[in-house]
Amino acid sequence: MTQRSLNLAEVAEDANAEVTFVPEDDAHHAGSRSVWRILAVDDDRSFQRATALALKNTIIFGRRLEVVQAYSLAEAARQLAQDRDFAVILVDVVMECEDAGLRLAKGVRETLGLMEPRIVLLTGQPGFAPVARVMEDYDLTDYCIKSDLARRSLNQVLTGAIRAYRQLHDLVSARKGLQLIIESSSRLAAARSIGELARKALAEVARLLDVPVSGVVCEGARMPADGDTIASCDTRQPFVTCAEGCFADAHGRALSALGDHTVEQTIRQALAGHISIDTAQGQAIFLPREEARSDYVVYLRTGRPLDPAEKELLGVFATNLSRGFGNVALIDRLDRLAFEDPVLRMPNATALLREIDRLRRPDSHGGRLVLFDVDQFSRQADGLGDGFRNALLAAVARRLESAFPQPAMVARIADDLFGIVGPAMSVNLDRASGVLATPLEIEAAHHWCSACTAEIPLDTAHADAHALKRAALQTLRIAKSRGSGHGMRWSPEFERDEARRFRIHARLTDAIAQGGFHVKFQPQFDLDCGRLIGAEALLRWHSPDGPVPPDEFIPIAEKSAHIHAIGRYVIEQACDAIGELEAAGIADVVVSVNVSARQFEQDGLTDAIREICHGRRVPLDRLGIELTETAVMSSFDRVVEVLHAHRDAGGKVAIDDFGTGMASLEYLHMLPADFLKIDRTFVSSLDHEERGRSIARMIIELGHNLGIALIAEGVETREQADWLRRHGCRFAQGWLLGRPLPLPQLIALARDGRGLP
Repeated sequence: MTQRSLNLAEVAEDANAEVTFVPEDDAHHAGSRSVWRILAVDDDRSFQRATALALKNTIIFGRRLEVVQAYSLAEAARQLAQDRDFAVILVDVVMECEDAGLRLAKGVRETLGLMEPRIVLLTGQPGFAPVARVMEDYDLTDYCIKSDLARRSLNQVLTGAIRAYRQLHDLVSARKGLQLIIESSSRLAAARSIGELARKALAEVARLLDVPVSGVVCEGARMPADGDTIASCDTRQPFVTCAEGCFADAHGRALSALGDHTVEQTIRQALAGHISIDTAQGQAIFLPREEARSDYVVYLRTGRPLDPAEKELLGVFATNLSRGFGNVALIDRLDRLAFEDPVLRMPNATALLREIDRLRRPDSHGGRLVLFDVDQFSRQADGLGDGFRNALLAAVARRLESAFPQPAMVARIADDLFGIVGPAMSVNLDRASGVLATPLEIEAAHHWCSACTAEIPLDTAHADAHALKRAALQTLRIAKSRGSGHGMRWSPEFERDEARRFRIHARLTDAIAQGGFHVKFQPQFDLDCGRLIGAEALLRWHSPDGPVPPDEFIPIAEKSAHIHAIGRYVIEQACDAIGELEAAGIADVVVSVNVSARQFEQDGLTDAIREICHGRRVPLDRLGIELTETAVMSSFDRVVEVLHAHRDAGGKVAIDDFGTGMASLEYLHMLPADFLKIDRTFVSSLDHEERGRSIARMIIELGHNLGIALIAEGVETREQADWLRRHGCRFAQGWLLGRPLPLPQLIALARDGRGLP
């Protein structure tokens, strides 16, 4: 190994020299290529040049160094976001701000999740931060004062850091060999990883000392986890993590079950005194929790005393092994945070996505993903507290795990949303539908629940697990829109419809700004005399790609923030039409506009209507408001208040699509309505279905009893018009009577006075 110390005095005269390191095409991965990649972060360009010159041509562990330089925290963050493959990060504490280096170290570990690169903190201000605390809090490999580097040697610092990196990198590589085990049971990942490392530790000590493998690895007190205290950790009884050779029977048991009192006492003494113990028959190597995250003792039966060289070798080995245990514990903890739900201790959404990717590999046999969403979960759980909420979730999770055993995976995706992925024979809607067929028992009481479900095959054309999950969620939304307990299987049509809805939503803004909308007016007639008595203003949209049907864009507009501007536009157009009708001498035609439930959410709706009418000098009694039963029931009290205000000011109110949306008639007498509009569903059945005629008769009789006029929608045949007239429905609209017309044609129709066709 060739090393060259960094001597600032030697390179000071070259401080202004331009030094550029150009990465080679074959040197982009620190752990798998022919170089060690170093990220140097310092805003002192002179020091950066000195560092670069000192490391030029340096070889460590048979590889040269490739130095990438950044001159600020922000630049380093951008670099790491794009390129994560660094063995060592040298970072100055003080740059843009006094703790920039510490921020970068924290971001590398916590935000980017990079646990392998070793971080060496540099400072030109001795005592800026307590070394012990900073080393522990920020997972640093070293903390150096710049002025000491000439004496200490930057190459030595890097050698130690690269050694630590290489060991951690090798450990992570070894963990990849356990991938199938980890994927099958992420809960056991931590225990198996520590056990694997413990077995390797025993084997390595035996190899170093050239003795048979016979010994134990015992875990004592742990570092406190979040919410724990040191005291609670110190009370933990020593536990045999790994046992080999003549001690094999003690594996996984308390230290008291070791069966060799002398060895047991040696291990207890090492744990209690935080010391390594050398005996004539064995070695107890103590690994402190400050580095290993738990107190460990590695005991190996040697059968002989060790010579000084062997003891020195064991000391070096123990230092590296402590870091190895700490790194594995940290990685295992990150695994749990990344792949386990903290409340239910089951796989989470990330674990589900990983399993989907695994099952979608070419050598797999496909499968299904089922989403399971508990209906009305918030309503059931919020009033009873977090304890009941968690108990309910746990009960649902147990049902799902029982219904979908391994090899299927059950994961909690969100609050009350679970995902199940596995073979198509066992993971499907039919099985999911039976999960809540019997009540859940929670806190000695029975609770009935239902769930909406969605199913999607894994062998679709979606690019990855994220896209597949989005398609499943879209399918679930459709299922939920159809009511509690509904199940839905994915269809590619769903995504084509969603893509079209997205395009429509994106073009709505342009349509408003560029005048893409226009209004047509559907005439309404008095069936007794054939006179035109009103018109319904209907919004139309002709986009650059052609006409967009109202039943496509209006539901999308109603769910968007655009509905208020669109609603105002229609009211303005209706008022303009009333003005032109007045100017043409037609003074008795009421023009009505449809108002959505979202428009009632906005304060001042009636004030806005009055303002528009006043500004255009239109009598308010010539403008009618139409709204559906569903819109009424969405916020009954507020809607009734607005309707009363509109009627009190002289306006007209019509309840549209009557008979299709209201669950109960008990609210009808409270509605300030001038008209009930009989839905076209009932009108279309008048020719051939007695059931439809019965419902129409009932609505007409109800309107008469309440003193509310009736308007029939969708009248398309002479027989329908005659039936309605005979049974007391005086007013009607529909294609038989007149299709939606531009305003000039409506005015001509009113002037002509031709009456019914």
